[in-house]
This record gives sequence, structure tokens and C-alpha cells, in this order.
Amino acid sequence: MISHEQVQAALSARIDGEAPGLEDSLIDAHLASCAECTAFWERSLALSEKVRFAEVDGGMAPPGDLSKVILAGVDEKWRKLAQRRLVTLAIGRIALVNAALVWAWWAVQPLLGTDASDGLMTSTAAVRFGVALALGVSAWRPRQIPGVLLIVGTMFTFTAGFAVRDWVLSIGEFVPSIVFIPLFTLMGLVWTWVADRGIEIRRAWHLLDANPN
Repeated sequence: MISHEQVQAALSARIDGEAPGLEDSLIDAHLASCAECTAFWERSLALSEKVRFAEVDGGMAPPGDLSKVILAGVDEKWRKLAQRRLVTLAIGRIALVNAALVWAWWAVQPLLGTDASDGLMTSTAAVRFGVALALGVSAWRPRQIPGVLLIVGTMFTFTAGFAVRDWVLSIGEFVPSIVFIPLFTLMGLVWTWVADRGIEIRRAWHLLDANPN
């Protein structure tokens, strides 16, 4: 399977009047099924037209290497995309660090001023502190998020389910923190993971959505 870079390099060579290095049928078939390369081709043609009709007398002669001009325009798009990714990823990491601090406090707070020999309370504190540690690692290395997401998602599902059951049956007292802390943590994990892997997800979607016909 040919890559996007190969096709885009061949398209640049085609505009320059050079040998593309790939068969025209392969290039055309790829363009018919790839939105990213189609957009590249359209931008390249637009830039080529601007350069072709530039006024030579006004010091606007076309450059010797047209492919550099085309790639410069494309690089600007990817630069903006990379900057947007860095901003959203930074927001997600800050959210995960704050969530880790909340979980750590949530683990320690019930033990303050109480009997530390309570086995259930100690076990609960250990689990919450473990989640806090996992969130800190996820903020440092977002690649670890899927595993933590599974744990926090399971905790939220169970706590929300039991909270709804207790509310319907009027059993016990509803404690908002046991539902909303895992919920907001889950949202922060999803945000950070999408910010870190959004480009790869988008590319995979384009590949799955490709129509060779």
C-alpha cells in the first residue's frame, strides 16, 4: 500500500513536469479514495496557478523548485494542527494532574481523625490512592491512558449504577462525590487521549472510509 507521502511527492513531481515515480492509475485511484491527498492536490494546483501567472517584471518570477513552495503551504497547515494538538494536550495533562490531587485527597481525607484499623476504609483509600498514582503516570505518559480509562470507567459505571438504585429504592444517602469525581476523571482521560491520538484516529478513519470504486 502506498503512503500519503509517496502520493503527495508524486503529485508535486507531476505539477513540476517531472516523472512522478508512480503510475498515474495508482495516483488517480488513491486520490479518489483519500480526502487528505485530494485536498493536497487542490491546494497544490491553486499554488501552481498563482505562481504561473505571477508578473515576472514585478520581481515575482516563479521559483526554480516549485515543489518547495507547495510543500511550504502544506507545512503551514500541519504546523497549525500540531500547535492545536499541543494546546489541547497541555489542557488535558493539567486536568489529569488536578484529578490525581483530588483522588489523593479523597483517599486520605476519610482516614483523618478516624480509626485507621477499619479494613474497608483502608482498602478504599488504597484503591483511590492507586487511581491517583495512575492518573499522575497518565499525565506524564498519555500512552498509558487506555488502561487507566478502563479502570476508571468501570468504577464510574458501578458507582453510578448503585447510586441510581439507592435513589430509586430510597436506600441510604446519596453522596455526589462517588459519582462525579470518577465522571470528571473519565472526561479528562478521554480528552487527553483524543488530544494525543487524534491525528492517528483521523488517519485511520480516512483509511477505513476509503472507497476504491
